[in-house]
Amino acid sequence: MLSLAKLLLLSTALAAVASAAPTQESNYPDYCSLLAKAQPGQITYQQVANCYRSVDFNLKQAKEAIDTLTTFYNDAFVFRDVAMTPNLKAPFTTSPVDAIASLKKIGQKQYKNDFDFHHDLALLAMSFNDAHTTYAPQCYSSHIFLQPLQLYAPVINGTQSIRVYHDATKSGFENCEVQRINGENPREAGFSKDAGVRFNHALASHRYWAKTKVWLDFPGLFSFQPRLPETPYVDYVLKCDGRYAEKFRGQWEVLSIVPDGSFTDRESFVSNLCMHSKPDANSQPKNVMDPNALDTLLGMLYEREHGEQDPSLKDLPDAKLWASNNTAVYQLKSMPHIGVLVVPSMEMESKTEIPAIQEYLSLIAKHGVTNIIIDMSGNFGGEEEFSALLPGVFFDIRGDKSLHAHKTRFRVTPAIQRLAETDLHDTEHSTYWDPTNLADIETFTPFKTNPFTSRVVDLTFNGRSAAFSQQVYGNYDQNIIDSSITHPWSNDPSKIIILTDSQCGSACGMTSNYFVHRHGVKAVAVGGHNNTPLSVFSFPGASVLDTDAYIDSFEQLGLKPTIQRLPYANSASVGVTLDYSGNDTVPLEYNPTRFPAAYRLDYTPATAYNHDQLWAAVAKTAWK
Repeated sequence: MLSLAKLLLLSTALAAVASAAPTQESNYPDYCSLLAKAQPGQITYQQVANCYRSVDFNLKQAKEAIDTLTTFYNDAFVFRDVAMTPNLKAPFTTSPVDAIASLKKIGQKQYKNDFDFHHDLALLAMSFNDAHTTYAPQCYSSHIFLQPLQLYAPVINGTQSIRVYHDATKSGFENCEVQRINGENPREAGFSKDAGVRFNHALASHRYWAKTKVWLDFPGLFSFQPRLPETPYVDYVLKCDGRYAEKFRGQWEVLSIVPDGSFTDRESFVSNLCMHSKPDANSQPKNVMDPNALDTLLGMLYEREHGEQDPSLKDLPDAKLWASNNTAVYQLKSMPHIGVLVVPSMEMESKTEIPAIQEYLSLIAKHGVTNIIIDMSGNFGGEEEFSALLPGVFFDIRGDKSLHAHKTRFRVTPAIQRLAETDLHDTEHSTYWDPTNLADIETFTPFKTNPFTSRVVDLTFNGRSAAFSQQVYGNYDQNIIDSSITHPWSNDPSKIIILTDSQCGSACGMTSNYFVHRHGVKAVAVGGHNNTPLSVFSFPGASVLDTDAYIDSFEQLGLKPTIQRLPYANSASVGVTLDYSGNDTVPLEYNPTRFPAAYRLDYTPATAYNHDQLWAAVAKTAWK
């Protein structure tokens, strides 16, 4: 499964260097040569925009892209039809999207340049408010953009306002109220059908960074944009204490996430960064994009504020850090019976991380911890197996897959049926549709026959029907969990709390749903809009696959794919599973009853800047 963190940052390492595209006379000056010569720290918004928009529109490639995406959406995208649902119930505020009609409309439009075509496809993917649905051409995601001001929305004396969280210009704007942005009220961003979650996505937040074992300020998707922003600057109207409202223009800082020398002019920009090529079997793919873009960005932000990275254990003022690797455990000093397990990602290898977490929890239990906060702030998801097994560290899930796996359906086509049948008998390869990786929902045992050819059902959403598989479970190894290890909170939901800033997505959303709706754990969501319920998670409801992985699934089994590779190296992905909570008939992604948290907390300046104070506030809310 694709890494959601990398999808969100548009920095998937794609094998992209191909033979040069056919040379043709361009209608534009070669602005890419100027961009190639720009030194780090000196790259401007306009240089990037000019280069991007100087690539001529290619009608043939555009038609190939539309054809591939239309077939991919029709054959694999499980939300193709349900996304057309109008008037969704609270907390959802997403407008209906007809993917197929939108693709047809884009395919009929006349474009002045190549960038605008791909930009429209990216906007279509974003309109689903689901980070599993992406469209991000590598070359037009080769630069990221940072505003000098990061924003947050604390509640002070009962009133919520958007304020400056961090001012990189050192102009004294921190905690000034933001009254207008580009002449308008500040807007939402991000990936959720809940407007409050999108609000959180737009704003700065604390993220635990395992590499340095510290909490970093992440800019938020207003101040950090992985796509070309609409304008070269942002105009703010700020009201600071004791001062009149003043205007500030924030220029975008531009960072390249491709190595120096990746291109020298427009022709090499297109051939080296844009064009898609599957490398020969005997050649090594060249990763043009930075596969560690998230770490690179966080490292840069950390070193700006703190200097050289220090990997030693670091306590917070009111929380002792007992152990840390990919996860971490703390103990509150003011309330020593409260412990915190920090799970910043689901990108974990279950066989190593589950035992490590059990060891960490045993350590803090020995020091008097009886109640646990599971902090999933900023967790964008990752591995399904890890998300399914994590609840087993706290609750006995042995023998019953319904306690740690969602009922799931896949789209079914004749090609998928052939793929699954071939995979069933292939001992060397395993695709997403491998029946042996799935389990029967009644017997809990892995399939020995093809579940995609029996009990196929037609599901109709918004007047459209499509064939789906019978419901199945993922087949995960429960033996990874040492069920003999118990703690004061084991099997007691009253002593466990989920903490989320609602950015918990994908596999994180799935594990949160296990805790809350299978085991009765309460969740505390922080942020969002004042006096408005807030969701536990953002986009919980599907596994994700991109066009290349879909094609590879067929080719590695010697079968002919139903789609061609996109002309441009691209992260074009969709959700490929309908997941259900318990016995629900509405898919989790579109089930509003499964989203709201039991408790919601406002950020204050103290809890926004200090995670230990946030934990204390959560403990006082949950265990009054």
